Amino acid sequence: MVLKADKGGATVIMNAEDYNEKMLDHLNNSGCYIKLKKNPIKKISRNVNNLVKASNELNMKNLIEANPYTPRIYGAPKIHKEGIPIRPIVNTIGGPTYHLAKHLAKKLKPLVGNTSSFVKDSYHFINEIKPIKLDQDDILVSFDVKALYTNIPINEAMEVIHKITDPSTAKLVEVCLQSTFFSFKDEIYEQTCGVAMGSPLSPIIANLFMEHFETKAIESAPLKPKLWKRFVDDTYVIWPHGKEKLNEFLEHLNNQSNSIKFTMEVEENGCLPFLDILIKRNQDGTISHQVYRKKAHTEHYLHANSHHHPAQKLGVLNTLATRAIRISDKDNFEQEKNHLLEVFKKNGYKKHQGIKAFKKVENPMNKHQKDDYAGTVHLPYIQGTTDKIAHILRKKKIKTTFKPLKTISRCLKSVKDPIDPKHHKGVYLVPCSCGKSYIGETGRSILTRIQEHAADINHNRSKTSALAEHSSKTNHHICIEDSCVMAKIDHYHHRKFREAIEIRKHPDNLNRDDGWKISDNWIPTIREDSATS
Repeated sequence: MVLKADKGGATVIMNAEDYNEKMLDHLNNSGCYIKLKKNPIKKISRNVNNLVKASNELNMKNLIEANPYTPRIYGAPKIHKEGIPIRPIVNTIGGPTYHLAKHLAKKLKPLVGNTSSFVKDSYHFINEIKPIKLDQDDILVSFDVKALYTNIPINEAMEVIHKITDPSTAKLVEVCLQSTFFSFKDEIYEQTCGVAMGSPLSPIIANLFMEHFETKAIESAPLKPKLWKRFVDDTYVIWPHGKEKLNEFLEHLNNQSNSIKFTMEVEENGCLPFLDILIKRNQDGTISHQVYRKKAHTEHYLHANSHHHPAQKLGVLNTLATRAIRISDKDNFEQEKNHLLEVFKKNGYKKHQGIKAFKKVENPMNKHQKDDYAGTVHLPYIQGTTDKIAHILRKKKIKTTFKPLKTISRCLKSVKDPIDPKHHKGVYLVPCSCGKSYIGETGRSILTRIQEHAADINHNRSKTSALAEHSSKTNHHICIEDSCVMAKIDHYHHRKFREAIEIRKHPDNLNRDDGWKISDNWIPTIREDSATS
């Protein structure tokens, strides 16, 4: 199996048996999951839909998934840790609570970060520690919560939610947190503790709970840290009371909850990594900082020879250069700059491209003023073709964004449980024994729509079904069992146009109309196939 490492950008090739063994060991022995005899997706979908309809949420139709999929769990190998454990991630996209969880995460996000300990990102953290001057007895420490997401006590987290929001919102949050289920190797599991890594709501809940936890823990501590700054489950601390009292403080933190436990890392040679920053104490008590990379980091980035638009590749260089100048102080910047120029070279870029990227971020006044675009189009990147189209569109004040036709990761078999294509939304074909076929599209499950066609045929509903009408008039056999998925498409307009294209490609069809009208300009690009293609 080919997987992406948990951190560092490495690609991991693992024996499938070893991967499955690690996943099953986690599911069966962590105490957080139970195996279910029946898939609860219909019950959960019904419960979510009823609660959403009873709430006062705006655009509630967008919060209901009409065709939900069973969430699927997979693991990302932690190659930076001994034994290469697996970090479990639940893919909730398309699940019955996904849209609702996204909506609630957006609604609750403004409530996060209203404490002095909150760290938004690395740049925010650097600005917070810049003014600090260390005393000789101060100790730099970091605390890390062990498996925070799966150890958050849901009842306590819900008490926090009830205090900061209205009852209706809290009820919707609760149904999301208590509806974590997924499949692995065709078995259905329920998560009985904590929140699922992979849900849009989980990072918000984790932050809100930790704000509550740390406030209570620090207020009750006999001795308090000089500084406490936290990014989700990682905390940076300046401790002024000596090593012995530090161990007592760690014990105090670990006594606050039965499930939330911390590990501790103390500075070595005056240095301590935190997030992607290496913090170092200077002799005069000031703090210096530079970019930090874990040993597992591969330093492989988008290669210069990859089939991406040049702006996307240069964007990678600009991002890394920006990170260097914002994280490294003036004493460490040149070292980081020289390092990145070598990294760019190893990734196929010319030296002048790297130098240009640094000049751009070092002299921000040279940035070009943003163009006032009338709209945006999204095109697959085909060198020499779509970039020329973009040039023409730019003259018309239309912006173009590109995405690659294929990536290597898309060519590899997914480690997640596959979803039957007929459970997707999309365009489908139903053949007849006479050689003709019917082309259709649906925003629900294709399987559900095909079953409805079968019912129409069985009940001879000729007025509402072209297939039933054809079967009734000709006595031909409609080959429902041979129905196939032509394209899996979620977007409504994309489905309608794809349906029209497939009808055009299969002229010997049973459809009563040609679907959406296709501009005559595109007709020469549509290749007509046989009805069974």
